[in-house]
Amino acid sequence: MTPDRAIETAADYADALMTARRAKNALVLILVLIVLVQLALFFMIRYDVIKPGAGVTTVATAATTQPAERNWWTMMHYVTGLGAFLGVALSVVLSFVIMLILNIMLVGRLVGAGRLTSAYIWTIVAIFFFFPWQAFLNNVNLTPDQATFKIPGVLYTWYEVTDAQVGAKFPVDRTEVALLKWFRYVVAPVVAILILLVIQVKSNRGLKQALGEAEPALDATATT
Repeated sequence: MTPDRAIETAADYADALMTARRAKNALVLILVLIVLVQLALFFMIRYDVIKPGAGVTTVATAATTQPAERNWWTMMHYVTGLGAFLGVALSVVLSFVIMLILNIMLVGRLVGAGRLTSAYIWTIVAIFFFFPWQAFLNNVNLTPDQATFKIPGVLYTWYEVTDAQVGAKFPVDRTEVALLKWFRYVVAPVVAILILLVIQVKSNRGLKQALGEAEPALDATATT
């Protein structure tokens, strides 16, 4: 390969990696924002900053509810639904983008593939957190007490978070149920955000190595 051809090839790999990096950064940012919005909404409902009206979802009550209030509940319903959809879809897209970056590195024999491999594995873990497992367990023939312990995903819908029993205003008279709900609405989302940050840090370090942006001294001592 001539020197000019080698330079063109290296530039092409670099351009592909930078394009994929921009997409990855945007996806991670959107996913973190989605989880933060759902965390904020949970706390606002839990501590009565937002008070879902009793019976808003029924036809009779909706007919007597003020138009502004009906519009508010409708908007929140669509916002949470859109967030749940985007959370699942974009986490899958993120895994494909990380895989694309890793493939470019392997084909181009670039350094940093180890960190991208680690980031890809963490992305698969993130998908399991974002997947709405509760939607696939709704039809299981369980008693009410058993149904309370369904394994959920990180994201929720408006009907879930406003439900009197399993939503943000869950009762705390049973310790095991309360712990599960706190994990479902607070701990799991925080863990999901930490996983997204791990993906971002590992993938960025690998890309900096591949693009020659990392310091040689750091490269020699960095670990995956």
